[in-house]
Amino acid sequence: MKKKFFLFAGILISFSSIAQNKSTNYNLDFTKKDQNLVHIKTDLDLTVAKNRFFMITHPSQNNPDGEAKFLKNLVVKNQKGKPQIINYLGEGTWEIQSTTTGNYAIEYDIITEHDLENWDHCGGYDEVAYKTQEGLFFTGYSLFVVPDIPVLGDIKNVSVHFTLPKNWKASTPWNKTTKQNDFIVNNDLRFLLNNCIFVGNHYEKEIKLGDFELLFALGNSMKANENDFIELMKPIIESTTQVFGGAPKKKYLIVVNESKVMTDGSAFRTSFSQIIKGKVNKNSRTNWGHIMAHETIHLWNGHTLIPKEQEEWFKEGFTDYLTNILLARTKIIDEATFYKRFENVITKYNITRDLLQNKLSIQESGNNKDQNRYLVYGGGELVALGLDIEIRKATGNQKGLDDLLKSLFTEFGKTNIPYELTNIITIANQVSGKNMKPFFDDYVTGTKRIPVTEYLAEMGLQLDGFLEDVYISATENPTQQQLQIKKGILGL
Repeated sequence: MKKKFFLFAGILISFSSIAQNKSTNYNLDFTKKDQNLVHIKTDLDLTVAKNRFFMITHPSQNNPDGEAKFLKNLVVKNQKGKPQIINYLGEGTWEIQSTTTGNYAIEYDIITEHDLENWDHCGGYDEVAYKTQEGLFFTGYSLFVVPDIPVLGDIKNVSVHFTLPKNWKASTPWNKTTKQNDFIVNNDLRFLLNNCIFVGNHYEKEIKLGDFELLFALGNSMKANENDFIELMKPIIESTTQVFGGAPKKKYLIVVNESKVMTDGSAFRTSFSQIIKGKVNKNSRTNWGHIMAHETIHLWNGHTLIPKEQEEWFKEGFTDYLTNILLARTKIIDEATFYKRFENVITKYNITRDLLQNKLSIQESGNNKDQNRYLVYGGGELVALGLDIEIRKATGNQKGLDDLLKSLFTEFGKTNIPYELTNIITIANQVSGKNMKPFFDDYVTGTKRIPVTEYLAEMGLQLDGFLEDVYISATENPTQQQLQIKKGILGL
């Protein structure tokens, strides 16, 4: 995909010559929705970009242009209003054929037919754009063109204005201004692109948890379930904030719609999207609630704690581990449900190692996340369990994985410094008071089998079965130490 890594880059040299103190404005006109298009106008400084601009795309074999396929009627004019010749270079990149650089007025249409395309290769259509009866969902990737510069974070002072049909509203994770349908983008251009919005006559609900603001954008069929979502999000945000020792952002958009096809959720910088199939109630919360909690925790691990290189095992596996234990700690799921969910994790790991004979290390598996999903998520989650147990054993259950995550978040998340595996190891050493490098050599960069049975036994749990047929149960006559470790992890 075109340059998506720039959205997370915090280690590249900042080009002060970009002079991005002036504002970058986007005007989005949705009044032609019945013609299946959104009209967009902007004025971009392309001096450093050498007259190139682009949109981030998710290409596929059948659609090599990805989201750029839906950009039509592109017109570029110089500061004198003269139309410019534009050359499309592929991969969502355009170049103005002029020897003069500077500001250019750019306008184009986005054709709202993304639903007709298959987006499974990038996580589903809620990673791109889709339509409902109430309105239109977009990610920033699918809407905006931006200067083709090395560090998108150099572009500050970004604003978005919406022109909307009657009774429509724009739900965004950005800050409202005093003007109607006008927003200031938090931080920089990356928060324009790596976020989602919903525009339509949908239901909107805002709640506040301390100084944390949650904005729900719900399809009308989801309106009756707003309390179900709030009852889940409140304890998850509070408990995650406690684990990491702070909250990264103060405003968070959650878009929830119903469809015949359920997705596993899509997390962005300060927003996430979820498509739900079927009933929303306490019985089904084990499913939709897990996805919603997982994507919310990514606000901390994945969108504030950002790796320098690929560390999907940590981003996804540790997030899923936190999801399961926090759902248990907050009593959203009971002990039996936790066992069931963890049995599924072990099953995925067993299938990958024993049936599929996948010999990759858990760290290497993230190089092809979709193909190695069971190892990234399942293996990563079991590494988290093992590390939690090892720290608790070394400290007499006085410290655990929570302490490692809190230190990592303080040192790297709050300072916007990308972390590396060596940083995780260093903090693990500090928290545990012992050399933890052999653990990572064995189970993260190596391919040694994670001793799940032994780790579960440390918290008074018994694992029986093999391959895909595994069962977790409470040990008969557990020791006080086992019970204390179990309580430390699960709060049970």
